[in-house]
Amino acid sequence: MLLSNGLLLTIACYWFFEVTIAVPEPYLDEVFHVRQALVYWADDWATWDPKITTPAGLYVASYAWLWILKVIRVSSSFVTQLRVLNLLQGTIALYLTSRQLLFDIPRLEASTNDNASRNTSAQPHSLLGLDHATLNVCLFPPLFFFCSLFYTDVTSTVLVLLAYMDFHLEKGRNQYFLSIAALFLRQTNIFWTAIYLGGLEVLRNLPKGRSGVEFPCRSTLLDVVTGSWQHACLYDALVEDYIKTGVSLIVASLANMQRLALPLIPYLSLLVGFGGFVLWNGGVVLGDKENHIASIHLTQMLYIWPYIAFFSFPLLLPYILNAILPQNVVPPPLRIGSTRYLVPRPGITLLSLGAMLIIVRYNTIVHPFTLADNRHYPFYVFRLLLRHPAIKYLVTPIYYICAWATIATMSGFRNDKKEKRIEMKAEDEDAASSSLSSSVTSLEPGARISFVLIWLLTTSLSLITAPLVEPRYFIIPWLMWRLHVPYSMPASSARSSLRSSNSKYEYQRTRTGAEEQKTTHWLDKMMKIGFAKYDYRLVLETLWFLGVNWLVGYVFLHWDFEWVQEKGSVQRFMW
Repeated sequence: MLLSNGLLLTIACYWFFEVTIAVPEPYLDEVFHVRQALVYWADDWATWDPKITTPAGLYVASYAWLWILKVIRVSSSFVTQLRVLNLLQGTIALYLTSRQLLFDIPRLEASTNDNASRNTSAQPHSLLGLDHATLNVCLFPPLFFFCSLFYTDVTSTVLVLLAYMDFHLEKGRNQYFLSIAALFLRQTNIFWTAIYLGGLEVLRNLPKGRSGVEFPCRSTLLDVVTGSWQHACLYDALVEDYIKTGVSLIVASLANMQRLALPLIPYLSLLVGFGGFVLWNGGVVLGDKENHIASIHLTQMLYIWPYIAFFSFPLLLPYILNAILPQNVVPPPLRIGSTRYLVPRPGITLLSLGAMLIIVRYNTIVHPFTLADNRHYPFYVFRLLLRHPAIKYLVTPIYYICAWATIATMSGFRNDKKEKRIEMKAEDEDAASSSLSSSVTSLEPGARISFVLIWLLTTSLSLITAPLVEPRYFIIPWLMWRLHVPYSMPASSARSSLRSSNSKYEYQRTRTGAEEQKTTHWLDKMMKIGFAKYDYRLVLETLWFLGVNWLVGYVFLHWDFEWVQEKGSVQRFMW
């Protein structure tokens, strides 16, 4: 942990000092945030900048932070002191919170998948892999960038993750207060603190049905509805049964109203309180209401898929490569034993593409701010999309491919051959060895369909109500997705786990004379040397994030320019 956190601190501090030297004065939205923080620091609690849309949580936190700096007699510029607050949260608070979540979530998902107790000790991550994954989460470019600027994003994200972490604790008592604190940073956090966590509370309290017991082995939709109501339990799945699982979730919730009433009270109170605030305020945002009117913006749920695929394509590689290439061409660490669910059904593909085309045709919204400000990267994306009327339709398959890869990666890959092999009684050890070696990568079963539905619902609500398209709006949806991406394990590790967990299926590689059986790929040799239990995607993810951060940072610091209408005012490119 110390090594990865130290590396993160080194990279973040370097970025912070570069920004402090090149941009000592408040830039863009910092102008409003710093000015309001200065007003509060002067104990003027009645003055409010009408251009600020978010609540006062950031400025209250900055008041406490500045008071601490005053007590310990730290002297620096006001802007630098405020930026340090985000730097510490992005490198320490975010790191510790993400690490704990990456430790807890696979353990709890393993217990759910195995119908075991919540206290299971199953943990797919090695400590090295855990620290590496945590480092990558903190290096996520749209979030890492704002660690050196005084924006609301870092503090808001940390509070949401703290509430999520407390949700997973057996004796967590601070979730409700952390949720309220998150709402004082950003109004859209209501979806993650009330809808998302409330939905997970429902899943935690619903009994899980079993195939062949509460539900037939090949359940129809009618079987699912009947079983969910009669047995008051949830039909859950790992692949494709979204409609059945969604219907079962609704029916099982109605059948368990008494069981769910008490656990859902905190979440319902958050929703009621937020609804009262909206009525009192006359809208969701506090200031600049005429430019931030809530609307139905369905295309936001199309933009998120290439967003996730762009930043996380190293994690999607096993899915993409195994879907389009023969398995003997795919490098062994990235092979998947079963390709049964790698390609979606034609019916699902046609229905999804049709729905996407309808959304593009009737609900493409381009906010005036998007095309009026060339300092943000979405400006250039939308210039390409709007260059010809046909382009926005031609990119629809890209939305679909990215969506399928993203959800498949979070749901995990099922190794059908491996499961059948474990279930049967292996009498021939050589056959078992051969069968194991044919499946080079074993990915842990990931999020169940019920969780994916909750994540999709919350992400949709948080995005489609926003008229603007900004990379910052996708940060928390990406984080929740990334925290639930299952761990990838090379086959040598899978073989080791199989030998230690069940002695019936042990096997040893035979030797011919004095020579051991040779591997056929140089990556196999690397795995044998010392990377047998490592997720190679983490290395690619780190390199990719470092590259993107370097490029965006370099452009921000060195490619400054001026607008003709604002001579002498330096402009910079940013997310």
